[in-house]
Amino acid sequence: MLFRYYFFKEGSRRYDVADLISYFNANPYIDILNKNETEKVAHYFNPTLDFACDFVIASKSSVPNIERLDPRYVEVNLRVEFSVLLPTYDVDLVLNLCEDICKMFNFCVYNEVFEDVSPFKRSLMLKAYDIVKLAYKNKYPVEIASYYRLDRENLNKVYDYLQQSSIISDLLKVDNVVVPKITFYAVEGKRKVYTAIEVNPIEPFVFPLFVDMVKIVGEGEEIFISSEELYQQTKKNFHPIESSISNLYYTTQREMKKVNKVLNKGNFSPLILELKKIDFSKVLDI
Repeated sequence: MLFRYYFFKEGSRRYDVADLISYFNANPYIDILNKNETEKVAHYFNPTLDFACDFVIASKSSVPNIERLDPRYVEVNLRVEFSVLLPTYDVDLVLNLCEDICKMFNFCVYNEVFEDVSPFKRSLMLKAYDIVKLAYKNKYPVEIASYYRLDRENLNKVYDYLQQSSIISDLLKVDNVVVPKITFYAVEGKRKVYTAIEVNPIEPFVFPLFVDMVKIVGEGEEIFISSEELYQQTKKNFHPIESSISNLYYTTQREMKKVNKVLNKGNFSPLILELKKIDFSKVLDI
């Protein structure tokens, strides 16, 4: 199911479509597609978080029950649509684009949950999305059960880290510190998601303490270690990173040798879970 926000303008539907297309073309994550003769689509895809949305420029109205809305506002035949099951973090990124567009053209927005057309209000738009997403979850529990779940707070931390990984890498590049990706794992038959970073035992790395596990990939072997347990045994070799993301630490090449000695001792609790890797697209925050 697709969730939609529709764009309106007070008093007139006229705006410079060429300027809107230029805005889309300036975004490296957006491709302009001709969906059919009556619709042009600006397709946004975020490769880091593996999600997409479409801004649809149409030739006619697509707003349901438009007659009940305040006639001062005129639909401009532009809407944005995306899966109703996107994590709210992703929707917030979509709203960054919506906010830009509203500011550029003095647009207002509408969704069927709204009482009427509204100026851009992020909190209102997210609330509407959460209401529809929860209703969908309650209506289709079997479908929801086919996805995995990570609570919203922790998923937001993971996505923040991934979105800022290039900034963190630039900050630490003088020390050749690796910024490992975070991957998702689950146990067969369970919805709960576990988070892990994958590191090489000889390379200094960034350690986000909010992940559940650290996957050590050495010569011919792979082991999972509780991140809390690893940090407790090696924390004197890690330094905090000044960042908007809390609980980020890193180690240097010299200190990594000390960390490696701890790893070689193998004094860690054995992992009793049989884990399988999960794609981002299969993880929900509900």
